[in-house]
Amino acid sequence: MASGQRVCLQIKELVNLYKSLAAYPFLSSAQILGTANGRLSVQALWTQRNLERKTDQRFLQHYDSSSEVYPFISFSTRFPIDITTELMSTLTKNEERRAVLRQATIDNSTKQFIEIWDKERFVKNYDLSALDVHGDVYTDAEFRSFEWSPDNTKILYIAEKKLPKSEPFYKQKSLDKDKEKKEDNEVTVGNEYIYKPHWGEQLVGKHRPVIAVLDTTVDAITILSGIPDELSPGQVIWTKDQDIIGVAWRHEPLYLGLTVCTNRCSWIFLLKNGEYRKLSDDGCAVHSPRISPDGNCLVWLQREAGAVPHHNVHKLVMRDLSVEQDHTVEIVEAVRTSKTMNHNKQFYGIYGRLPRRCWSDDSQYLFFSTPQRNNIVSYVVNIKTKDITEIRNDTSSLSILDVKGDMIAFLNTSLTQSSSLQIGRFNSEAADIGDISRIALTTPMAIQGFEEITYEQNEYNYDNDDSIKQFNYIYFGPKSGKARSVPFIVLPHGGPHSNYANVFSLECSFLVLAGFALVQVNYRGSTGMGSATVEYLQGQVGTVDVKDCLTATQEAIKKYPWLDPKRIGLCGGSHGGFLVAHLSGQAPDLFKAVVARNPVIDIATMFGTSDIPDCRNALTKEEKIAYLRNVCAVETGVPNNATGPGPEDVDMIVKMRKCSPIMHVDKVKASTLVCIGTKDLRVPSSQGTMWYNRLKINKVKTKMLVYDDNHQLSTGPAEIDHVINNCLWLLEHTATKSEDKE
Repeated sequence: MASGQRVCLQIKELVNLYKSLAAYPFLSSAQILGTANGRLSVQALWTQRNLERKTDQRFLQHYDSSSEVYPFISFSTRFPIDITTELMSTLTKNEERRAVLRQATIDNSTKQFIEIWDKERFVKNYDLSALDVHGDVYTDAEFRSFEWSPDNTKILYIAEKKLPKSEPFYKQKSLDKDKEKKEDNEVTVGNEYIYKPHWGEQLVGKHRPVIAVLDTTVDAITILSGIPDELSPGQVIWTKDQDIIGVAWRHEPLYLGLTVCTNRCSWIFLLKNGEYRKLSDDGCAVHSPRISPDGNCLVWLQREAGAVPHHNVHKLVMRDLSVEQDHTVEIVEAVRTSKTMNHNKQFYGIYGRLPRRCWSDDSQYLFFSTPQRNNIVSYVVNIKTKDITEIRNDTSSLSILDVKGDMIAFLNTSLTQSSSLQIGRFNSEAADIGDISRIALTTPMAIQGFEEITYEQNEYNYDNDDSIKQFNYIYFGPKSGKARSVPFIVLPHGGPHSNYANVFSLECSFLVLAGFALVQVNYRGSTGMGSATVEYLQGQVGTVDVKDCLTATQEAIKKYPWLDPKRIGLCGGSHGGFLVAHLSGQAPDLFKAVVARNPVIDIATMFGTSDIPDCRNALTKEEKIAYLRNVCAVETGVPNNATGPGPEDVDMIVKMRKCSPIMHVDKVKASTLVCIGTKDLRVPSSQGTMWYNRLKINKVKTKMLVYDDNHQLSTGPAEIDHVINNCLWLLEHTATKSEDKE
């Protein structure tokens, strides 16, 4: 077969493989409902790629029990309902009304509407553009809220503040004097080009959030006052007295990127009768406020704020709302290494968000899920005794989606299993032993080709004097094979303070079914292993993380003899891109092919241009001195008094450059594919372009793909293109000589 024909056939096969994997929906959320006869009903939101429409399709699926007694004998399933145009929805507490935030295009203009439905019909519709009280409603994971009030009449949400319209200094006016006078009162001049800072990567356009309340009885929207001007509110919820509790982030002197950055200076606040009051301490970063069913207890997640790792372990704290005194109680500590809990299980701390509904009906137990080493594990904590119990599970990942009464909805998944919705019943005995029996409401679709595929979680301990000696990696690939017959890819994650967990991934499944084995590395600095592990990487990027990736590579070769040590590829994005660039330069004879997505190449030149400059306020008593530090400075170990690139910061810039991949570019031999997003605010696209240009000058085989996308490269057209191109590149450059000649 000619080379061109073989490539065309290969592309066709890969496209069909991608299409087959894109057909597996992902379970996004679930809500447990009540029914008139007391039977159980569950409403689940699923997301599935629609390749023809180049977007994600979202649909609701209802599951109704045929029995009132648990374990339920069977569930009936209705046809899915497409809700792709719905941005958010919420039910009243009595489940009699549903509010929907919908986006629609009318007369070539995109608008937002809030619709009110009862169980029989469409009741009301509010055109938010026509009402013109605020800008777009926030739907992102950081700020969003959409909650009915306890009396089922008002809807609480976050929206963009309405700003005065601006015109040029000179503009010919209308001859209608009355109209001209009205417009002059509403318009400012000369402010068209004033820069409006925003909250960074994936939050572009989020400038000044405000708290809005829609009263459906009088059909009026009110913007609540009382939030200080230097704060941005979000994650707002109602108290039982219909006051407001939420999170307020400080945006002065600078807005700092929030996506995957849980270290931003913020407070839990109470807004009562227009008066703002802090409920959490200064110097902290907070999120996920949740009020108990009896309305008396408020919990949230909290960690240190400022120039510390962008993501780290949190503590769970509680405040008694029934008393006036300012006093919080620590329920779950910020685990330093690990903690022994019930049944001698090891617990490594909390790294995720709390479910929207996470309380038992008696307000005594709280449920949460979090990454633990290389899995996602669910827990129940007794608020009074502070005992933590792991909910029993197999080796798959288990996440809590919703809690109502004594029922819990779970997401179950693994690298070899797509999403499954499960339901379980909780009782006090289960809190002691963690044995919550579950039944599956959905059966994951079998993935063709996975019959001989497995995953295995591996731990490694160094025999040295390092204060942190352990890291882990996941093997995902063939169960067996002939000696040195399988090419494999080493994948370091981004972050750097995140982790690989045992969850279904289209991209990873795609690579495995295309013939590769994968080694996913949770190097030291990853989350899910205690704060000491996270912080160990600071000042050692480019050394410790690189060493762990090389160690994982060698250990995998020893443990899985079917892996071919002469056909190893690298694939990573963001800090993972930083690492694959480093590895290809530091071990040029080990790796044959590289895919680097939005990689960090030269920390010194990235300094100050990313959306995540760590703002650490070193304030005098007059609070007049503030200085900027960058994530780059934190991770490279630059002293805390660094003030930014200037003549006095030569040593800092030199250290940043020395720990960057650019220092090793002249040693790179591996064929390299660079993928960049022109809208990337986290790692400017110039970083990837720099690497591409240097490799081209050095006559290293390289190609660059440029997408009109942000840091994630996750929009429909960008994802399918880079996933298939990545695989083609890795297949081409890890092929054996016999494969090349076919």
